[in-house]
Amino acid sequence: MQFTHGPYTLTLDQDQAAAAPLVVCHFLEQPAKLRPQLTFPCHLAAITGLSEADLLPYPCPELGPRFAKARGAAYYQTLCTELIPALQAQLPASPRGAPILAGYSLAGLFALWALAQADSTFSQVVSCSGSLWYPDILSALKLPAGVRPRSVYLSLGTKEQNKGPKMFRTVASCTEQAYHYYQALCPCCFTLNEGGHFDHVTERWAQGLNWTLKQYYHNGAAS
Repeated sequence: MQFTHGPYTLTLDQDQAAAAPLVVCHFLEQPAKLRPQLTFPCHLAAITGLSEADLLPYPCPELGPRFAKARGAAYYQTLCTELIPALQAQLPASPRGAPILAGYSLAGLFALWALAQADSTFSQVVSCSGSLWYPDILSALKLPAGVRPRSVYLSLGTKEQNKGPKMFRTVASCTEQAYHYYQALCPCCFTLNEGGHFDHVTERWAQGLNWTLKQYYHNGAAS
């Protein structure tokens, strides 16, 4: 099923289990191709049509025009108040628990940032090759006092810290710091995958979602 909402295209691959959790993904083009690699039931949704600015939590004009505008806060509100309800309205039953938010690259950064928002809609996130090289992002990912997520999944390619500008090469150190931070708060997994940023993308999606769905079904996240 595919439909539009404003500038965004929403693709929903429903599961036969009506009350399965809703997984909302950014930078996933074809949910149906990922489905055979998933080992747990879920309603798998992909949102496309975003700009990079939609995923940036705050502007960093010192990085150049590409990062001078940030609409992350506005998009977060649209996601929570319009897009997710539109997806849920297509489901035959209300999923148990909060939706799971997953993203790749800048969308992986956005997923972690969304988790840190006051009264966040999300308690489980997947950040595949998240762009945690973004300036001052570790401070922006700090959770409100007393908030404990149900799970956080992080992954990174082994070659990512050796490619691109010097700033990009901080991604491994920053992701490791994020892992230690989340590990003290909730179940957290940090997976290193062979290759660079865009190697074996479908497999990385599957790893992250399967681990996270396992937490949902087996560690009390479905209650």
